[in-house]
Amino acid sequence: MNTRGPRPAYECRPVGETARALYDEALVWDMTLPWVEGYADEDITLPRFRAAGVDLISLTVNDFPGSVGGTVRQIAKVKATVAARAEDLVLITSADDVRRAKAAGKLALTLNLQETNPLERSLEMVQVFYDLGVRHMLLAYNQKNYVGDGCAEATDAGLSRFGRRAVQEMNRVGMLVDGTHSGYRTTMEAIEISERPFIFSHCCARGVAPHYRNIKDDQIKACAATGGVIGINGVGGFLIDKQAHTGSMFRHVDHVVQLVGARHVGIGLDYVKDPAAFWVTARNAPEAWPQIDGKPHEDHETVQPEQLLELTDLMLGAGYAEDDVRGILGENFLRVAEAVWK
Repeated sequence: MNTRGPRPAYECRPVGETARALYDEALVWDMTLPWVEGYADEDITLPRFRAAGVDLISLTVNDFPGSVGGTVRQIAKVKATVAARAEDLVLITSADDVRRAKAAGKLALTLNLQETNPLERSLEMVQVFYDLGVRHMLLAYNQKNYVGDGCAEATDAGLSRFGRRAVQEMNRVGMLVDGTHSGYRTTMEAIEISERPFIFSHCCARGVAPHYRNIKDDQIKACAATGGVIGINGVGGFLIDKQAHTGSMFRHVDHVVQLVGARHVGIGLDYVKDPAAFWVTARNAPEAWPQIDGKPHEDHETVQPEQLLELTDLMLGAGYAEDDVRGILGENFLRVAEAVWK
């Protein structure tokens, strides 16, 4: 992917003293930051998130369409970065590590895979990737794979037999099962068989914005019934807001809160440093990113890390309890990690 250089940091509007104090004290956890070729930028992006008050980021480290070798190389690069910047960064593997990193003032990193293709149809690789630091994995990225259908497929075939075994193996090793980008039946069947809390790491609500990438109310309810969490996405194309205003993200947060309660809401910004380049990629990949109503995908901004402070202010202004705001900012994902990670 060609990039056009970093954008200047977002200038957050003035917020109340209560919002500022709560945000500074809270654990702020972003469940998805793409960290593949063309996206990773440890010199600018990671310091920017830290300066914006983010305490933990889950980095997407698989290659696409997904291989063992390419994914392991991406993980090796992250581990090398962390080793070289140990005074600022730490790769966490447990919930206790999260708390220790927060207390030490370091930016905590964990890893995720946005596809099951990196398994190369070997269930044994679930344990290997877990041992390397991967703590959640998507079932399918928009398109059909050996596990199940993606959200952009014309069919809705659900989990394969291999997919069912993959969910069970993820439960066994302690890896969070993630329904983001996956098809409706694929997620609903995975939720039904999962014995652990289920997550959607970075999704918006279709009840607010009608996009095939967003999830339906019954998916949200089914996820919450497992004790799981939906991380609200900040991509303007899924918010249906070209400028990705903070208020648009709040509408998705509030929709899920009103539906299942604040306990089941988190943050998964899916920040892209060069969104124009991403949308070029989407327009050039119609199998993975089909048009909506026959219209090509337009350029959309993404919510910036600095906007999370504004989101905090909006939640408090809407009457959310402070404990609920802390949960949404990060404690809810920590609770699920404590329940699932081994």
